[in-house]
Amino acid sequence: MSKKSKIILFVVGITIFTYLVWDFGLDNILSNLHKTGWYFIPVIGVWVFVYFFNALAWRFIIGNNKQNILFHKIFSLTISGFAINYITPFVGLGGEPYRIGELKGQLGTSRAVSSTILYSMIHFLSSFMFWILIIFLVLISLTLTMATKVSLIIALVFFLVITYFFITRHKKGILKSLFNITLKIPFINRVTGPLSKKEESIQIIDDQITDLYLNRKLNFYLALFSEIISRIIGSLEYLFILRAIGIDITFYEALYINAVSAFIINLFFFMPLELGSREGGLVLVLESLNIASSLGIYVGLVNRIRELFWILIGLILIALSGKKTNQELLTEVNYEKSTFI
Repeated sequence: MSKKSKIILFVVGITIFTYLVWDFGLDNILSNLHKTGWYFIPVIGVWVFVYFFNALAWRFIIGNNKQNILFHKIFSLTISGFAINYITPFVGLGGEPYRIGELKGQLGTSRAVSSTILYSMIHFLSSFMFWILIIFLVLISLTLTMATKVSLIIALVFFLVITYFFITRHKKGILKSLFNITLKIPFINRVTGPLSKKEESIQIIDDQITDLYLNRKLNFYLALFSEIISRIIGSLEYLFILRAIGIDITFYEALYINAVSAFIINLFFFMPLELGSREGGLVLVLESLNIASSLGIYVGLVNRIRELFWILIGLILIALSGKKTNQELLTEVNYEKSTFI
């Protein structure tokens, strides 16, 4: 990605970040920081480990390459990519083009695209694997109403079907299948329609996707395992937030809160900046645990403050990434030359 593009991206990002802070209210932020107290340090700190395992998963997907991309670069791109996703008003996919742009100089366009798409798919698949795991744990360890248990069992069946579909499609190539599905969906087909005509490029990327599952299974499962671990660690955030106000929940309950709230957020993925879906999900899940549902608003606000912090870090990393080393510049120049030979 060119330096000019990064500057534009940074300016747009910092503008949206400023708006979010203004809209959220500085007094509101300070009030919730005061209420959370020193617990806000581990709430933020947990996400260092979450992003570490996200980056580790992506590193397993990329695998070996001649340029030997350093882990710290992948770690930085992971944070900045998610930061862009947070501030993307709809769907939250703005970080993927940025990641591709940053990697194509060292990996080539097709491999940069395939590794980024593969990471997004495994990140998505890990959500279902995490939800399946948590449903089993919750049904065994927590006391729930019959209505909640029935809802969880229905969800479990649904998640198992989706997981089976994604794993089987990894064997045959999933990108072309997804394009065929999106072509039947109104509005979305306007975006994917022109892309679906580039069958040769799609096939190359699909071949690289199937290669990961068929010929590098260990990397596939290590990436998936790393993503699931990142979600388990991320659950600690809810443990710390609620303990900050004197509510002593178990780690199983924190896992349950994380899983259910994340599912509701994903269910309403089209909501700009997750407005309402996050807080609504937290209200419902806390109520099912016999915790005052009104605390869902507080937990959601602390979540958003944590997000604001990491968005700022991500934007700073984007700005710093503009200062490339001579070796990185040389690699990109050589790649650009090779595309015209």
